[in-house]
Amino acid sequence: MKGFSVSQNAMGFTAVRLHFTANPDLDPDNSDLLKRERAQKWVDVQKTQFPDPNDFEREYNINFFVGKGSRVFPQFSQIYHTQLIPFNRHKVIYRSWDFGYHAPACLFAQIDKEGRLCIIKELVGRNQITNDFAQRVIKLCEDWYPLHAAGYEDYCDPAGQQVKSLESEKNEKRDTEVLSGLGINANYEYGWSRKDGRTLVHRLLSMRADGTPGLRVDESTCPTLTQAFLGRYIFPETRDGRIKEEPDDDTHPWADIMASLRYLVIGLHSKLGLSRIHFNAAQLMQPSVNYMGYGTVRD
Repeated sequence: MKGFSVSQNAMGFTAVRLHFTANPDLDPDNSDLLKRERAQKWVDVQKTQFPDPNDFEREYNINFFVGKGSRVFPQFSQIYHTQLIPFNRHKVIYRSWDFGYHAPACLFAQIDKEGRLCIIKELVGRNQITNDFAQRVIKLCEDWYPLHAAGYEDYCDPAGQQVKSLESEKNEKRDTEVLSGLGINANYEYGWSRKDGRTLVHRLLSMRADGTPGLRVDESTCPTLTQAFLGRYIFPETRDGRIKEEPDDDTHPWADIMASLRYLVIGLHSKLGLSRIHFNAAQLMQPSVNYMGYGTVRD
């Protein structure tokens, strides 16, 4: 039932989650157009009671992951962007790797028949060198997706070519070499900034012409990624109350799982119908030209 779930937490307690969308008349995603419009008006009215949008997220969207600062992806909503996503055994599984000893991360995704990026599972390690974490991923893939004929495609950060400086990995090979030694040939693409990757994620979160977003997350199997979207991955505040222009990448493991998502969307951008805008620096520095009709330059 939408908006209602029962689960058992790590302490053995039964947890019941009841969201307002369990009432179809309050569901902004209702299939009935009239009910959908009324529900959206109701939600808009409730939001006016909370000057701080983070307060609304906590009180109405049961979001306890909102940190102090500004969400990097504020358009992400559990209503629109999370759902149970079935695994399709006929489609390629895309894996995206973020290396690092403290919280190595790997995302598992597929592209559905509507061309949406579906994040079906996540894996986050703790205090593991690349070799150990990669072997764990391989073993779990054998358990989760036995004899997956469609195969895997892997993506990572170009920085994976660099030798690590952590004490625990001083004797390790480059991360991509470690993966290659285990039969995993990860793809990577130079020239993309972190902001470039975030821009692609923003575009995928936007609603398409068919009324659905270009990215969906299975909340039940991707809790860390969901938490990061909902408020654990933020632009932090400065002491004088301003918002920094770059996210806090020291918030493990949420920053690590978001890095993995960036590498994934960068690697798959063409398959997802996303193009990259290239700017010619020399052209940008030239003065603009004022044209008349038919392309005639105005004096």
